[in-house]
Amino acid sequence: MSTITKIGISRSKLSDRAGLSLIMNFIKNIGFYSLVSNKFLSKIPYSGYGLTLESFFCQMVAHFIDGTHSSICSFDRKKLSASYAPVIGIEKNELASSFQIKRFIVKLSQLSNSELSEILNELFIWRLLHEKPKVIVLGVDTMVMDNNYSEKKEDNKPTYKKVKGFQPLHISWENSLIDVLFRPGNHHSNHGNDYTERVKHIVDLIRSRYSESVPIIVCSDSGFLDEKAFNFFDQLNISFITTGKMYKDITSELEHIKRGDCEKYTNGTLQWDLYDFGNKLKSWSKFWRCIATSLSREEDGQRVLDLSGPDNLIYTNIGKNKISDERLKKADMSDVLTAKGIVQLSHHRGADELIHRSLKELATTESLPFKKFNQNKVYYYILAMSHSLFEAYKNDISYDKISDKAYPNTFRRKLIDFAGEIVEGGRNTTLRIAKEVQEEFDIKELWERCLKPPVILFTAA
Repeated sequence: MSTITKIGISRSKLSDRAGLSLIMNFIKNIGFYSLVSNKFLSKIPYSGYGLTLESFFCQMVAHFIDGTHSSICSFDRKKLSASYAPVIGIEKNELASSFQIKRFIVKLSQLSNSELSEILNELFIWRLLHEKPKVIVLGVDTMVMDNNYSEKKEDNKPTYKKVKGFQPLHISWENSLIDVLFRPGNHHSNHGNDYTERVKHIVDLIRSRYSESVPIIVCSDSGFLDEKAFNFFDQLNISFITTGKMYKDITSELEHIKRGDCEKYTNGTLQWDLYDFGNKLKSWSKFWRCIATSLSREEDGQRVLDLSGPDNLIYTNIGKNKISDERLKKADMSDVLTAKGIVQLSHHRGADELIHRSLKELATTESLPFKKFNQNKVYYYILAMSHSLFEAYKNDISYDKISDKAYPNTFRRKLIDFAGEIVEGGRNTTLRIAKEVQEEFDIKELWERCLKPPVILFTAA
């Protein structure tokens, strides 16, 4: 048996994150950096010297997707690496120090939430035009970023989870965030007009850039239970599904329900009794369709005998708005008009939590690095952009190598964290990888796909 008896120094350029080169090449080739430059360059002070906007975004996106280090100081260590620059696709003299990264974030911090969200919006339209969905289901939720240990961060306020932090408002579609409103921790779900204004913005975007008639369904939890929002969405001719709260008057009203009066719904393991009726809270001006659900069979097959009251309420205008209902029928989505279809979509809203888990795993920490609120805002938006690009890569490039539901750490372990040697010569820079890695994932095929992505995000004029 041979054993290591001596340590030497290699003169080769070696990287333990060789897979990073593929996804960074994909991001470059779809035109992401050109899009960022087109949107932001004229809005920030920039002398034209030093670190460029495109290089800054390249290194920030690589920072999140790599996930090896979470601190801004880690950029100083990367600057010393001989292999890091070629892996992410830039020249070594372009590698930024932590000071340069912080200075660029300060420049971008003057941009508003709406301006920063434009990139997420463009990524959303890009995916719509590529995937061409017949119906668009939007998830709306907030996510608490726990920064409880830090007292000096601006607007690091108490949240409903009893920790100090930030509570951005998210609008999601499929596995990606498509719109973000970065907010202090004490801004609750339905704070001010945030909810309706951001949904209207996305609806206008869909109507102007994708389709004037595609059905749109907005799903949210009880934190967004608001008749003003219901009326607003009804006037926009879009559907909404919002979970309700169990008030005493509703519980007493439903005490007479018998199982024989209920429709059955199962997801394969659990079963619920559904009661479809009209309901109006005391402060509301009119009745809305409401579906009460009560669990009747547990996951182990045992039946629940007591029907003392429903365990959940779901409010909707589906089946009551002629225009949005007709759009659903034309899209062959008539099943959504039924109580079972509505409950199924409401239960699917739990996928929003999976996006939050994925986003936090990509960031590696919930702690945001800056004291100033607007600087943390920029950092968070770039995190959200990186997550959308990460999801696009899984869908467009690595779809047959790893599940599109894979979380960042699983993706990193399989498609990022493998060794590579960078060899320069003959006017080429070659990444050499182990034969075993090539045979398992066909890295050469992934590289070819990255060179010719199926659809381009943005082409510079």
